[in-house]
Amino acid sequence: MANSSSGKRFEDNFKKSAPDYCFCHRLKDSSQSFVDSGLSNFSWQNPCDFYLYDTKNRIFYAVELKSSKNKYITFENIDEEKPKSKMIHKNQILSLIDIGKYNNIIAGFFFNFRDEEHNMERTYFQDIDMFMKMYRNIGKWSFNEIDLVLYGGIKINGKKKRVNYGWNLDEFLESQSKICPL
Repeated sequence: MANSSSGKRFEDNFKKSAPDYCFCHRLKDSSQSFVDSGLSNFSWQNPCDFYLYDTKNRIFYAVELKSSKNKYITFENIDEEKPKSKMIHKNQILSLIDIGKYNNIIAGFFFNFRDEEHNMERTYFQDIDMFMKMYRNIGKWSFNEIDLVLYGGIKINGKKKRVNYGWNLDEFLESQSKICPL
């Protein structure tokens, strides 16, 4: 299956995994978001993929979802004016930093590692502050699951149904409410 459709499937599974007490909104991609041309410089760049509002605990989440069949995920250098295209883009990192400055907002990434050979998926959440610690300290422009866990990646329990995974976002949201009090 192609990377883009695997990523879209992860996004669909994420949205279906949101508990009923959550508002989950997927931001629309611009029509030129995947085009590598001069025109894409003038198109709207979303700050992230999803806004999720946990009405039970009154916490707002701004999250970017990334799925990879590789054992690593690449990211752009935020100090370069025109960084080389990687999986995580400079504008996504900077947007999540900006959004995450506010009380009762958690900004971060859901990273999905697909082991297609063994038909398994593993998903982690990492808030933007821990991502930036990892970004500054690992000395490379990619990270793997070990790096992610060493820098605060939280494993999201998942279960494969027939074809798709369901992620236990309810358990995750409850754990986050304990560290982000009102």
